[in-house]
Amino acid sequence: MKKYIFSRRAIIAASLTCLLLPLNSCDKDLEVTPYSYFTTANFFSNADEAYMATLGVYESMSSLDSYGWNISLIFDADTDIEQMSGIGADDWRTIAHYQGISQTTTFYTAWSKLYEGVDRANVVIERIPNMDLFTNGTQAQKDQLNRMLGEAKFLRGFYYSELVRLWGDVPFKTKSSQSGDNLKVGLVDRYEIYKQIIKDMQEAALVLPEETPKDERINKWAAKAMLARVAMFAGGYSLGADGTTKRPSNYKEYYQLAQKEINDVMAQNPYKLNPSYAKVFKNQCQHVLEPTENIFQVAFYNPAGTLGNASWVGNFNGPATANGVYPSNISRCLVPKPFYTSFNAADQRRDFSIATYSINNLGNKLPLLTTNQDERWTVGKWSREYQTNATAERVYTHINWVIMRYSDLLLMRAEVENELNEGPNAIAYDAINQVRKRAFGGDIQGSRIGITLGNKGTGYTNAANVVIQITGGGGTDAAAAIINLASGGIGTIGMLRSGDGYTSAPTVTITSTDGKGTGATATAQLLAKPTATVINLPTGLSKENFLKAIQQERAWELSGEGMRRADLIRWGILGDKLAETSTAVKAIRSTYFYPSITNFVAGKHELYPYPQNETDVNKSITRQNPKY
Repeated sequence: MKKYIFSRRAIIAASLTCLLLPLNSCDKDLEVTPYSYFTTANFFSNADEAYMATLGVYESMSSLDSYGWNISLIFDADTDIEQMSGIGADDWRTIAHYQGISQTTTFYTAWSKLYEGVDRANVVIERIPNMDLFTNGTQAQKDQLNRMLGEAKFLRGFYYSELVRLWGDVPFKTKSSQSGDNLKVGLVDRYEIYKQIIKDMQEAALVLPEETPKDERINKWAAKAMLARVAMFAGGYSLGADGTTKRPSNYKEYYQLAQKEINDVMAQNPYKLNPSYAKVFKNQCQHVLEPTENIFQVAFYNPAGTLGNASWVGNFNGPATANGVYPSNISRCLVPKPFYTSFNAADQRRDFSIATYSINNLGNKLPLLTTNQDERWTVGKWSREYQTNATAERVYTHINWVIMRYSDLLLMRAEVENELNEGPNAIAYDAINQVRKRAFGGDIQGSRIGITLGNKGTGYTNAANVVIQITGGGGTDAAAAIINLASGGIGTIGMLRSGDGYTSAPTVTITSTDGKGTGATATAQLLAKPTATVINLPTGLSKENFLKAIQQERAWELSGEGMRRADLIRWGILGDKLAETSTAVKAIRSTYFYPSITNFVAGKHELYPYPQNETDVNKSITRQNPKY
C-alpha cells in the first residue's frame, strides 16, 4: 500500500507554509502568525522544518483547485476522445465546451494554485542554502537538504511549465514574495521562462536520489523524464500573442534535449510496464504505489473525507454508479463513440478504458448498448468497482493523479526519434511496440474470452434484473450483460469487457435478481491471442504516417489521463480533431451531443484567458490572450 507523504499532521504543517507568503491565496483565518516571524532564522532552523516547507511545495498540487479536479479532469476536455456531459453555467462545463471567459472562477483558482506552488518553491530555494546545516551539517544532513532543494527546483519548473502550457506568456518570478515587494509583474515571453524551467529541472536532477521512491516524492529519473516532456512542449506548436500558432524555429534543439534526457533514463532502466494494463489502474484505485510504472504522481490523502488534499478522481470521471454496493458517483466524463470504434477489438485497453455500462445499487453492470445510450459511455479506468470504497472515499478519494506513466515516456521516445531522424528508426518502433504488446495482452499468459448464448430460458421480465456471472478460468475483468429479452427469454448478450489472462474457459452462470425467469445458459470461449502482425506497427512507415500512428497510440494508451488536449495543441491539430470527431458523431445520428464544434475558435482556445481577478489588480498585464 502507498506510504502517504501527507499524513493528517503533515497536511496541517505543510499548509501552514502558506503563512510564509504575503499572498491572498491563504485563508484569512490561518494568518495568525506575523509574516516577519518567518523571515527570521527561527524558520528552517533544522531539517524537519525544511521538510515541512518542501511538503508545502508539493501540497499545492494536491487540491481540487489543481490536480484533484481542475487541471487533471476539466482542462483535458473536450477533445476527440473525451467530453463533459451536458450544457450549463457550471465552470467545469463552460471551460470544457470552450465557453470559458476571463471571469470564469476556475481559471483563477487554478492559476492561483500554480503560483502558490511557485512562491512556496522560491522560499525553499532561497532558505535552504542559508541554513547552517547546509554548510556545516553531517553529510547525511547535507544530502537530505540538497534533495529538498532539488525537489523545490523541480516543482518550481513544473508549475511554471503548466502555467506556460495553459496560458502562454505569464508573469515570472524566481524570488520569494516579501513584504513591500511589487507583486504585480508583467508578462514574460514563454521561451524565456522555458530557459529557467529547463535549468531548474537539470539542476534538480543532479541532486535528487536515483533510488526507486517509496512515496510520491520526485527522484532523478522522474525529473529527467518530465524535463523531456517539457522540452517537447517547448518545441511544439503554441498560440502566440500575435494570434498565430507555430513552433519555434529552433524546435529541433528542444527535441534533441528531450532525446538526451530520455536516453539517460533508458540507460539506467529504472522503469517497466506492468504486464496487465488493467492492473495499473486497479493499483491506483487501491493506493498501491507502483513507481516502476508511474513515473510522477500527485499524492492525495483526505483523512475523514473532510480535511485537505481532496480529489474527485474516481467520482467525477467513472461510470455512472448508483449508491448501494458501491458509493454513487457523478459520472461527468463522456467518451464519444468514434473513439471506441477506433480500437482494434483485440486491444484490451478499449473495454477497460471505456465503460459502455452503468452500475446499479446491487453492483450489477447495466449495458448501454441500445438506441442513443452510446452518448452515455464514460471513462472507465477508475471505476468505483476497483476502489477501496472506504467511508472516507465515498465523495472525495485518495486516488493519486498520475502525471506521467512509463508508457507515456516510451511513446515520447518514439516521437522524438521519428522527428530527429526524419522518420522512424528501430528505437522508435521498439518503443511504440512495447506499449502495443502490453495493450494486446502479449506480456501475460492466457487470453480474452467471448460468450455465446445457449438456451434462452423463459419467464424473464426485465433485462436489467438478469445477471451474468463469469467465474474461474484464471483470468480477470471479463463482463457481459443482457441487452434485451425475447418472448420471456434472453434475446441478446453483450460483452462489456473481454478480460485478459484466461487460460481455460470460465463458467458462465445466468441468474435473476428478482427471482423471475429460469433456464437460460451461456458458454465462454477463449479468443485467440493476437499475433505479432496484429500487435506491431507496420514497418516502413513515413515520418508523417508514423507520427499519426503515435498520435493515435497516445489516445488509446493515455485516454482520460489529462494529456490529450495538450497533445493536440502541441501538434497543432486540436481544431482539426474536433471537426473530425463532430463529423463522425453526426454520422451516427444528427442529434449526437458534441457541443464543442460550435464553440471552438482556432487561434483562441489553444490558450486560456488571463483571469480577470488577476488583471484587475495587476495592471502590468497589459493585454489579454488572443480573441478573448
